Order: sequence, then structure tokens, then C-alpha cells
Amino acid sequence: MAAEVRKLAERSQVAAQEIGELSSSSVEMAEKAGKLLDEMVPSINKTSDLVQEISAASEEQAAGVAQINTAMTQLNQVTQQNASSSEELAATAEEMSSQAEHLQQAMSFFTLDASPRAVAQGSPVEQQPEPPAPAPTATGSAQGVCAKHGGRPGRIGIHSFLMTGC
Repeated sequence: MAAEVRKLAERSQVAAQEIGELSSSSVEMAEKAGKLLDEMVPSINKTSDLVQEISAASEEQAAGVAQINTAMTQLNQVTQQNASSSEELAATAEEMSSQAEHLQQAMSFFTLDASPRAVAQGSPVEQQPEPPAPAPTATGSAQGVCAKHGGRPGRIGIHSFLMTGC
């Protein structure tokens, strides 16, 4: 029985040594894990900060895209307004061209007296005595017969027209 007690004591001592060694290695492992966690916490915090910065940048980018979208919509509206205004301007220019053509045709009735005396004096040319006028005709044209000018058909000078009315 003493031998058995001795064997038990030896086993207990071996087990106690193993437990001591395991405890020591567990403490070392816990210390290493603590050190690793201490090293990881700043990296985790840095990663968290980076994720927050990325989130904020994404929100800013979304706001920028919305502003660009609004600007593009406004640009599209202005472009459409410009196109509409250009069409109106082209129609107005065409109408003005037509009116200028009609005005030019109406003004072709008049001729300018370019004699040096008329230009130098800036006054109408002296009128010659008017011969008796034939009966007026109803031509209705700018080259009709003017009773005040002796029934002469044809074009007249602007000065004559302004002074005599025909």
C-alpha cells in the first residue's frame, strides 16, 4: 500500500508539474494574445476611421453628382431655349429680308439727282415750267404718268417727288 501511495504521489507530482507548465504556457499565450490585441486595436480604429471617411466622401460624391445632374438639366433647358430663339430669329430675319426686298422694290420708283449743283447746294433741282398735262391715266404703277411733269411717263427724282408730290 505504501508503494501505491508512492506511485500516486509521483503521479500527482508529475500531474502538478504538467499543470504548472500548462498554466505557465497559458499565461504566456494570454500575454501574447493581449499584446496582439493591443497592436490590433489601433489598426481596427484606423480602419473604422477610414470607413467613416469613405462614407463621408461617398455622400459628398453623391451630392456632387446630384449638382451635376441639376446643372445638366439646366444646360439642356437653356440649349432648347437657344434653339427655339434661333428658330424665331431665323424666321424674323427671313421676314425682314422679305420686307427689305419689298421696300427696295417700292423705293426703286425714286432716283437720286446726282448733278453737282444739286449735291453742292443740298436743295432740289430747279424745276422747269410745266407743259400742259394730258389727261391722267389710271395705271396705278410707280412708273405712271405724272400730270405735274407734263405727262411724262417714267421714273422721277426723289427731290422732284418730295417737292411736287409725284
